[in-house]
Amino acid sequence: MARELDPLAGASAADEVAEQIALQRVDEAGATPQPDSVAKLWVSPEYDELDAEQHDLFGALGVEQSREATVEAAGLTPGASADQWLLEGQRVVVETVKATYVMVLTVLTPYRRRPPKAKRWHLLAKAAFLVGDIAGIATAAIWLGEIPAIAVIMALSAAAATVTAGLSGSEVRDIRDCIRRAVLLPDLPEVLLPYRHLFEAPDRAWPYVKALLWVSGSVAGTTACAIFALRASIEDPLVGLVFGGIAAAIAAASWIESFCYADAVADLIDNAEADYTRETEKHQKLAASPSLRRHEEALATVTSIQAEQSHRGEAAGHHMQALLYGILRRNPQTAGNGPASEPTTIGQKTRRGGTK
Repeated sequence: MARELDPLAGASAADEVAEQIALQRVDEAGATPQPDSVAKLWVSPEYDELDAEQHDLFGALGVEQSREATVEAAGLTPGASADQWLLEGQRVVVETVKATYVMVLTVLTPYRRRPPKAKRWHLLAKAAFLVGDIAGIATAAIWLGEIPAIAVIMALSAAAATVTAGLSGSEVRDIRDCIRRAVLLPDLPEVLLPYRHLFEAPDRAWPYVKALLWVSGSVAGTTACAIFALRASIEDPLVGLVFGGIAAAIAAASWIESFCYADAVADLIDNAEADYTRETEKHQKLAASPSLRRHEEALATVTSIQAEQSHRGEAAGHHMQALLYGILRRNPQTAGNGPASEPTTIGQKTRRGGTK
């Protein structure tokens, strides 16, 4: 194992040595400047080298103490680089989605009809329709002697068909709103051109919507007749009529609820908001990548340790210079009491005195 160097210990030892240094006396000297005949006393370059040694020692100590973090950062570099690349790409996606969301929110909000939190009621109503229809069909099938598991599966599919048939109401409402908006805005502003499908009366779409309505009515009528027949076969026909009517009412209620909930403008705004939220969360997840975080922490550790040791080296270097000045101060008979002052030139200020 290599011998560990302690720069502080070296500086302490230098203190003791510096206290013992005495320069050879040449002649008596009072308060005299350093002689011009000698550029530097040998003790000056000696302590200049000691100063440089302190910088190197503390620099080496900083490298040694940060070696583990440096190696860790190097090992994490490939994964962190890949995560950084994904993060940069995701930032572009977030900015694009944000711009779209802001544009949709700014341009289409005046034409929104459905409240932002209406989706909860919509889902709750559909769930209530579905559960109620399942209960009515499943109990009838079980009383008829069907296996409970099969009865529940059949009831689930029939109830889903009934509730789905009611979703055609949203198509009718979308067309109705398009016609209404087309009347309000006969001349479409330029900012609304990307969303012109929301402001154009879909005359050619009516045949398809009518066909959809016929299919939905057939599904609801078939389900109601089936429940009527099922209940009438095991109970009184009046009971079958009651349950069949309930199934038809559920289909009709689902249609009305879909018609009231439908709002193509609100759907567009909500979808843009959902896209922005999803991409933002994905960006935050990428930013919190473990490899990227550990890589940055390791680099920060390396920088902190080396900066600390660099400052310690600077401090040790200043200490060496102070020791050198102390030696010169204690030997004025050889080194003089200080550096020679600069000659004063008329019309100029001296560097130290500041007087002409």
